Amino acid sequence: MSKFDQILDAAKGRDKSSAKKSSKASQREDQQTEVPAKRRGRPATGKRNDPDYDQTTAYVRKATYKAVRIALLEEGEGREYSELVEELLSKWLKSRK
Repeated sequence: MSKFDQILDAAKGRDKSSAKKSSKASQREDQQTEVPAKRRGRPATGKRNDPDYDQTTAYVRKATYKAVRIALLEEGEGREYSELVEELLSKWLKSRK
């Protein structure tokens, strides 16, 4: 018996008593296959879902970007490119005052 049989029977106006009942084994199988709905994909964490951040685009020379990524890796602090850009832009804004 499909999990949709009851819905189809009700829609077609069939009597519940006339619907075929499945065996206990198939009922157990239906119960085991029912899994609570989970959200797909990654959890909503990080900068992408933080309202304090905006994604931006900037054109940077390939050689510069590559050298910066290498320097960040060599630094070993796990700092991200976006954190470096944020820091440099903040310092630039403060220097203007």
